[in-house]
Amino acid sequence: MGHIIVIGGSIMGSSFAYHMAKAGAGDALRVIEPDPGYELAAAPRSAGGVRLMHGLRENVEMSQYGQAVYRDFARLMDVDGEPGTFPFRELGYLHLVAGAKAAADIEANCKLQNGLGARNELLTPDEVAAKFPHIRTDDLDVALYGPEDGFIDPYAAVTGFRRKAESLGVKYIKDRVVDIAAAGGRATGVTLASGAKLEADLVVNVAGAWAPEICAMVGMPIPVEPRFRATFYFEAEDAIDPMPLTKDMSNGAFRTEGRGFATVMAMPGDPAGFRWEVSQSDHDLFDAERWPAIAHRVPAFERIKVVRTWPGHYAVNSLDGNTIIGPWINGLDNFIVATGFTGAGLQKGPAIGRALSELVLHGRYETIDLARLSYQRVIDDAPLMETGFAA
Repeated sequence: MGHIIVIGGSIMGSSFAYHMAKAGAGDALRVIEPDPGYELAAAPRSAGGVRLMHGLRENVEMSQYGQAVYRDFARLMDVDGEPGTFPFRELGYLHLVAGAKAAADIEANCKLQNGLGARNELLTPDEVAAKFPHIRTDDLDVALYGPEDGFIDPYAAVTGFRRKAESLGVKYIKDRVVDIAAAGGRATGVTLASGAKLEADLVVNVAGAWAPEICAMVGMPIPVEPRFRATFYFEAEDAIDPMPLTKDMSNGAFRTEGRGFATVMAMPGDPAGFRWEVSQSDHDLFDAERWPAIAHRVPAFERIKVVRTWPGHYAVNSLDGNTIIGPWINGLDNFIVATGFTGAGLQKGPAIGRALSELVLHGRYETIDLARLSYQRVIDDAPLMETGFAA
């Protein structure tokens, strides 16, 4: 097999490297990662959720594989008797809705999910109140509950995949791709910030929120951009039992996190791009909008204290919010992308890594058919929308 340059060594790049190495092709890869400690990477700063609560078959199936891998991560990522251990915290997901259309969407999603083997269930407001007494239910029509869903340690997931891939012979290079050479309709090599040049028979762009910058190097138009998200960790004055990740009509989502809770906020009006601090205006927006929304849903949240915050980013697909995976159709046929996860990358990382390895080794998807998620829908301006629960 020829030279494969993998741009990005976070969850997607390291999962791809692991699956390639497991198939015996790891020595063909060179993974270029400028931030080996993953201080700025999006995945380790994420909520770490893995849910089967989706409205597209592909997304449910990818998360099912993600759950299977993460539940068995210690064994799968064992290196010389040192496992890649973290607990899968099965706290569940809960999506609360009101209104006839939202209820119909969530019922259709539940039917799809059940048909694929998920044990998700619809709950009446009274059933929600019985299971989770801290949650206000008098303004709800129905809820979708995913009892098998939960959370992982996102940093441990990224480093576990990388450590296992390296143990299987994959080479990682601490550097940054600054240019991609092409000739005859194919990528031929990359130039690194260090000045080194590497030949390439295949280039795989899995650079997360930086993937659009890599696409721009070869002139590939892609409707993906980095978007800032701020996470607020808070603790309540009153004792509250652990709850599932809960999201309602106001988008006021929250989840159990250690001794307290966390909520992730997008900042309306923020331009696309990177921002590396949570500002006072972000705190003001939390006080004005998010806190009232979550306190409405959980009255005990009226008495909370924000303990810490941290910044993060989503690679947002503005076309439809879903993954774009596969070769650059009508462009460089050996330039492959996987990006646009819009906040759901960590849970899809295992499946994306496997899918990319199938595409590279066999020329087709052999487990989950991801053909609908190809770049063709960008060319056709044909969004593949997901109704109901979204990131």
